[in-house]
Amino acid sequence: MTTASPRQLLNTSWTAHRLSPLHHEKEFQTLLNNPDALNTYASRLRDQLTGNIFGGLQSGLSAGGEDDSFSKTGALRSCSWEMLSSWAELTDDNAVSTVPRPSAGVLVTLEYEKVVYKAALLSNDDTEQTESSTSLPLLLTRLPNPLRQTFVSFLSANFDTYCSILRLPQAFLCSALEVYFNPFIPSGSSDDDQNLNILADVVKELHLTLSFSPSIAPNLRSLNISIPRTTFMAFVTSSPSTEHPENALLANLSSYLDKHLAMNLELNNPSAHTLAKQHARLSKVSSGAFGIGCEGKLKLVVPEGNTATGDSAENGTQTRSEKEKLSLRASVALLQAVIRRATPGQSQGS
Repeated sequence: MTTASPRQLLNTSWTAHRLSPLHHEKEFQTLLNNPDALNTYASRLRDQLTGNIFGGLQSGLSAGGEDDSFSKTGALRSCSWEMLSSWAELTDDNAVSTVPRPSAGVLVTLEYEKVVYKAALLSNDDTEQTESSTSLPLLLTRLPNPLRQTFVSFLSANFDTYCSILRLPQAFLCSALEVYFNPFIPSGSSDDDQNLNILADVVKELHLTLSFSPSIAPNLRSLNISIPRTTFMAFVTSSPSTEHPENALLANLSSYLDKHLAMNLELNNPSAHTLAKQHARLSKVSSGAFGIGCEGKLKLVVPEGNTATGDSAENGTQTRSEKEKLSLRASVALLQAVIRRATPGQSQGS
């Protein structure tokens, strides 16, 4: 069966949702690697979107006069459900493997005349697929709100699943920073300087958004902090004077906020519950490489295209540049961390 590349998840802004297991035992024994099942649900969703429910949404938005973007999509041309190939496609340099690799999930594509919308149901490292249900704990959507509501209702009606926005608390945003930067951090190899230069190139600047409790800042909802490239790279490479030296980046960020804003958020110590952390919290982190927020917003940016050199170029094959390799590894690591966060049994935090 044809598969879609998980690379389609990159360079796109998503809204993340937590999804309970999908129950399909009444119709199919399996969902993944089952073309008949995927085609059936694609056809059923297409019929629903071109029926009265979709028409009613479209007419309602147009009549409201405030948001006619949905009415400008044109007719629905196609609705497809495709298997996503393995994450190894992005992180493994070996293009051919004799070892079967698990699917990354399912990609849903809605192609209209003027725009293409997508959603992805993603699996974790040990996806549970039985004859009655399949666990795809993370749902990513790039859909306008009315269409998102219709799609979620479709999933609920067909799979008896429950969907909710995936909230990402400060502790997770801090761990996400470390997860993304780990592939670039010096490890004592000869490539350390090159990796750090690549990190500086892809991240560019680091932007933090702090949110405040209304009880202490009724007229200040958030504060944006921009950290220049040189300062950010100093955080990565400098050893902090802290009892948590293993969290150099977070420790240096905490010291920076404490020194310049008098806010002791202790980003490197998630278990700490200081007075400041009760009223001020990190709610968004963004850069040239990624963006992630507490309300489930997510975007991963990776340079497009491959670089072919030497024998590879002569043979017509393409070899990824080192910049692309590291960016892909970091992006996949961060996305898998979000998937684990969405997996049942993991607390969403506050």
